[in-house]
Amino acid sequence: MNRTTSAHHPPAPREWPRHEMSAALAGLVTGSGMWQEDAFAGVARTAAFLDGTWTPGPGADGPRPAGDGSWTRFIGRTDAVALRAAAPSTRPRHREVLLDFLEMWAATPFADPDRHFRVGSLQGTDRPFGVRDERGAATSVYWPVDGRQRFLEARTADDPGPALPGSVIHSTRTRRGRYTRERLLALVAAVRERGPMPWDPAAVTGLARATGLSRAMAALLLAGAPVPFRFDAAEREVLGLGAAEADDGLQEVRGLTEADLIALLADVLPDDPADLWRPAGPRDVAARLARSWSDRHGAWPQASETAWQAALPLDRRIPAADLCRLLLDPARLPPAGGIGVNPRWLEPEHRRLPTIWDVRNWGDAELLLDTLLTAVPWAYAELPAGDAVRGGAPELVRFLRGALSRADSPGRLLREGLAQGTRHAEERQWLTGGACDRMMARITSGALPEGAYETDPRASAPEVVSRAAGHLGVSGDAAALYLQLLTLPSPTDRHVRRWNGWTTRQHRDAAAELAGRGLVVRDRRARAGRDVFLPGAWMPSGRPRRGLKPPPPLEGWKVPLLGALLGHDGKVTDLPPFPDTLPALFARAWRLVRDGDGPEPAP
Repeated sequence: MNRTTSAHHPPAPREWPRHEMSAALAGLVTGSGMWQEDAFAGVARTAAFLDGTWTPGPGADGPRPAGDGSWTRFIGRTDAVALRAAAPSTRPRHREVLLDFLEMWAATPFADPDRHFRVGSLQGTDRPFGVRDERGAATSVYWPVDGRQRFLEARTADDPGPALPGSVIHSTRTRRGRYTRERLLALVAAVRERGPMPWDPAAVTGLARATGLSRAMAALLLAGAPVPFRFDAAEREVLGLGAAEADDGLQEVRGLTEADLIALLADVLPDDPADLWRPAGPRDVAARLARSWSDRHGAWPQASETAWQAALPLDRRIPAADLCRLLLDPARLPPAGGIGVNPRWLEPEHRRLPTIWDVRNWGDAELLLDTLLTAVPWAYAELPAGDAVRGGAPELVRFLRGALSRADSPGRLLREGLAQGTRHAEERQWLTGGACDRMMARITSGALPEGAYETDPRASAPEVVSRAAGHLGVSGDAAALYLQLLTLPSPTDRHVRRWNGWTTRQHRDAAAELAGRGLVVRDRRARAGRDVFLPGAWMPSGRPRRGLKPPPPLEGWKVPLLGALLGHDGKVTDLPPFPDTLPALFARAWRLVRDGDGPEPAP
């Protein structure tokens, strides 16, 4: 090689505590426990060895591995690090780590688009190595595991490369990057001189609409896909997200592998880093990111903000956006890491093959069935007529039944999963029973006015409201609220106002009518979210089943009507899906009251 091989060390980058480096680069590199304080210097040393400008000391063939070697994915793809360094939501300490990393990277041949590198794994040596000859140089980037180790190679020509101390199992050439040394240093200088780039909520909205991503996921991708343990209040304020929204977006981002994120963000920055600070800068990044997402994942149908927000508090083990996508397009695989086989466990070429219906074990089947058991009754009862997510529930049920009829292993596992798992078998059988059929028929019938909720008896059972109002001598609003208190498991103030389209005053006036006639009592009770209740016994929440949220507390009178299960201590341990359509349940509850079997009036 036409480069000096005299032993010397390049200028060492600043050392950072290992937890600071791991946190700043989280989601983009793996092996956080492998990153030592001198990891950035180790990357620079590896580059210098490959470049022929650094020679290891006596007894060593090459540089000591820096981190776990996952940093090699940044060759030709530093946009993710640069975008995160420039984003206004990045914590100041992490921003400094990222800027130091980019400065170090700019000083290496990895930032030269004319240099050629190859990464891969080989078998045949049981210790780290470094080789250099007239054809190029190569070094291991991590310690051997099971006789295999990852390597990085620099070539002076396309073929054949330096002689390696083992047989290559697989390899790939790195791409030519757009962010050269000059651009990286210009971005670092701009961030240090001007502060982080501006944040534009319209860019978030545009990215979400163009891709079908949730608003939270779109915001996080535009911020460089940070994955802290939890976002603090300042970060959420910049991103424009509430706590539940940020947590859900974080769950979505964590579903993508580090390699997926780096590839997704590889070309989203402008040619001139200064454009990030111009008025259209964030929207231009969003447009490039939308194209990158669509090239890799296609565009998802857009879930309404109403549906996504309603899904956030659900008892679920997948992101709210994935739950909505499952209803919008049940034939498609949700984003990586959603449900089914975790793509982190699969080789890249197989990562996109399984759909959520191709379950491979009982755990997959349980997760899918529990998700369906949450999604289907929720979409029916708690989304307004005309919402596309609600409208997808019947098709989702048809997909389930088609999957259950398959003669292959996934079909068998799903059939067996209906009779076992975390939830009771009776609840799982609800998915294939008459109550589910009647609810799906309600959705397809168009009987509910568009924009109305099935949980509002004025829209779904107006004749029952009329009979109740006449019998009780109250207004229609008061009769509707009474039916909701009689029938629904969680008629919180927030829910009732959303379902009924009421103002706080309308709700208060209806409750006052009921209280004045002794039909309800006023109280404050834990986890109730309301201050009016049916008179009589109160059943608090019991211990939830493993992995699930506690069921809501409710009045004892509703227990047989809803089929709620109680523990030996009288607490609610499970609340299965509604045993019938809500119009039928409103009518049934009213008949009980009319026939003298309703809650005893308050004294």
